[in-house]
Amino acid sequence: MKAIAIVARATLATLLMPLGSAAQGSEKAEPRIEIFANPRHVFVGQPFTLAWSSKNVTDCTASGDWSGPQALSGSQIITPDAEGRLTYSLVCSDSDSDRHVRDSAGVHVETPSLSLAGTFSPNSVTTSTSEGALYGSCDFWLDEPSKCLKVSNFGFGPSKVFHVPICLSGEVSLVDCSKPGQVAGPLSDAMLAGIETRIAAFAGTGARLVVRFTYNFGPIGPGAMDAPIDVISTHIDQLAPILLRHRDLIAALDAGFIGTWGEWHDSTNGNETAAAQKTVLDKELAYFNGVFPILVRNPGNLIQYTGNDVPPDGLGLHDDAYASNVFDGGTWNPCHPGAGYCLSHSYTSDQFKAYAAKISTTTMFAGEFGVVDAALSPCSALDQYSYTYHPQWLSLSAAIVAFLRSEGCATSFYNKIGTRIELQNVNIIGDAKPGGKLYVAAAMINAGYGRVIRRRPVRLVLLQNGEAVGKIKLRTAEMDLRTLVSSANPIPSTFQFEFALPETLLPGPVTLALRLDDPAPSLSDQPAYALPLNSLDENGKPIFDAATGNNLIATLNVD
Repeated sequence: MKAIAIVARATLATLLMPLGSAAQGSEKAEPRIEIFANPRHVFVGQPFTLAWSSKNVTDCTASGDWSGPQALSGSQIITPDAEGRLTYSLVCSDSDSDRHVRDSAGVHVETPSLSLAGTFSPNSVTTSTSEGALYGSCDFWLDEPSKCLKVSNFGFGPSKVFHVPICLSGEVSLVDCSKPGQVAGPLSDAMLAGIETRIAAFAGTGARLVVRFTYNFGPIGPGAMDAPIDVISTHIDQLAPILLRHRDLIAALDAGFIGTWGEWHDSTNGNETAAAQKTVLDKELAYFNGVFPILVRNPGNLIQYTGNDVPPDGLGLHDDAYASNVFDGGTWNPCHPGAGYCLSHSYTSDQFKAYAAKISTTTMFAGEFGVVDAALSPCSALDQYSYTYHPQWLSLSAAIVAFLRSEGCATSFYNKIGTRIELQNVNIIGDAKPGGKLYVAAAMINAGYGRVIRRRPVRLVLLQNGEAVGKIKLRTAEMDLRTLVSSANPIPSTFQFEFALPETLLPGPVTLALRLDDPAPSLSDQPAYALPLNSLDENGKPIFDAATGNNLIATLNVD
């Protein structure tokens, strides 16, 4: 009987585990050992985990289908290469070697009747998804969602993510948002009703919104008025119930309200202060923390608010001058009085950059381009920059698009903004018969700049004659796509699970599909919100079916 040991480890914590409380007087505590295998019935080629732990012992020796000294606690992943019965025994003794304990674990190994392997290649065009993409543009008071959803952003899309600045100075187009002047009182019932109706209209479209409330749309100067902080506070109270009712449609909320364009700089009401900014963030976190991320314009604002450079829960960054110059239009400037902070006595620009990079892997980093920069805009430099800050969403400018096209990397750059999960290969072994057990190993990478932000429920869908004949919910531990790390050279992660085919299956071909649903309750059954795997099968066809939300990973014949 052969078995291939793949991984063995014993953690320092387990090696230093207390030996147990000694009994009264000189009596020694009893030695203990426990060993178990999971699962205990496998196919040839299917890995299982052997794990053990002990107490009040000093050495352990293996026998049976493994041998030699073993750590006092640990685990191994073992892949058997022949059928039969495997037995793993462990004998441990205490310091005087006068007392021994023994335990064993058994594994039954069968030869599968089915062994299927599939390989996949990257799709040249990313399927847009509400998990992350190039921003779509939408004039909230002017455009209906049906119009927004048809817009291609410089050849990408139509997008499933829309950055939506909402003018609060009047129900007007953004270009006219600065004209009505300062808002001095509560929002009208009519405006609140209009905001709710227009947000609700995006339900079922496959799109999600990054919302920003503002009182003006520039340019910087006395005509771009925001509101007094007490008025802003009242407006947040008025708007919060609307956003909470439609939380499933909100991808993120820009902190907004303060300053020109709601970007937290050049306030006409003296709101570029730590106190005013704290009022806004305290209110927004009280309503929305744990519901959706809140994005602040500058790292300095966040550091000043939290008092440290530890990425805060629920708060991310929206860089409105992404890759625009050495300071990203002030983003990396540790002293920015116009934005209400000056931290140059304790922080450097490089520390701001490192802080933003950490936030991009813990909460969210998004933004928009400002200008073309000779150092940052070329393809290789921009690629490296984006793998540092992992933008989940970005808005392009005509200038940067023209530059990227001239450089020849526009499409490849578009494809990597946000989340891009690729399926590389699938291996299936087991018994392809009604009631038979199958084991699946699927290798995936994250080739995008962003990541899977939220835990997505994953279902295995069985299709026969074009109809779903079975749906099996996978446990998070079996396929948690949040573990796929964004990297220029991503390392594949292999997700493994096993399941039983329904007893009611008819003989013939059965297609296996993965459905990566949106975690929001109101969106989870809508194909438009399912996450695509950006891969092609061996025939060059996309495995993602937009009509059903299924990713088709294999077809097998049931006897």
